[in-house]
Amino acid sequence: MPEKLPVYRIPDFTAPKPLSRGIHVADLQAHRQTHAFVQAPHKHDFYLLLWVRSGQGTHTIDFTHYAVTPGSVFFLTPGQVHAWDLIPETEGTLLFFSPEFYRGGQEKDTLRQFPFFRTWQHPPVLYASAQELAPVEQLLQQMQHEYAQSASFQTEALRAYLELLLIQLARLYPAAPVQLEENSWPFQLYQLENLVEQHYLEHQSVKFYADALHLSPKYLNELCKENLGKTTTDLLKERLLLEAKRLLTHSPHLNIAQVAQVLGFEDNSYFSRFFKKHTGNTPEQFRQKG
Repeated sequence: MPEKLPVYRIPDFTAPKPLSRGIHVADLQAHRQTHAFVQAPHKHDFYLLLWVRSGQGTHTIDFTHYAVTPGSVFFLTPGQVHAWDLIPETEGTLLFFSPEFYRGGQEKDTLRQFPFFRTWQHPPVLYASAQELAPVEQLLQQMQHEYAQSASFQTEALRAYLELLLIQLARLYPAAPVQLEENSWPFQLYQLENLVEQHYLEHQSVKFYADALHLSPKYLNELCKENLGKTTTDLLKERLLLEAKRLLTHSPHLNIAQVAQVLGFEDNSYFSRFFKKHTGNTPEQFRQKG
């Protein structure tokens, strides 16, 4: 996709080391001083967790602004666009990890069992008290210590800490189910979210996704409406609109016709009508406001 918005990988933030492709744990202040470029909007190809111990500011994730306060924890999935504006004194910990690191060789990706990674359902932030987050802070400190040393079974230890950390955060997350069970949310919707992310530009047909999941379009639509309150078509349109907003905001080198072409619209005027119908603004108006 022709865009100038940078997409960073874990090795972009780490010195060469065996773990650099899978996980990275860093002090927030040190990270910001070393990598000043993270202030500007960008994407990652990995999962990101930010815990804020103290300080304040704003964290913008895909056009939504969230307050940064002591005791806030942010969760980003690969591909989301984000940027922050923090006071210099803000302290906390950053954790990066790839889905491959989390899986550890297992084929099944169960990361979306955690409510904060279900981007269709829940906001990417948790606000909690220092007392509630004490176990989280302890786990992050243990991860930083483990990450900084060279010891046998280091990868296994970090993966175990990561699993415990995500479980602890899921228990605190307001929308978390009583028990973390795969059946608490239909597994087909985990798969659908991944499929839409991979194919939304080429396929806007519900039948394509239903066939890929070995479901009927009607049953897939019922799953979406029951669990998300939206039709499958709604979800596909929302994903296309999100990408349109990203391109209009972060790719000024593309004119409106080129944005439409990237998104698979053969007719620029149809793209403009589609965009205005769902946002209330023409693409030109949205770009000017941005």
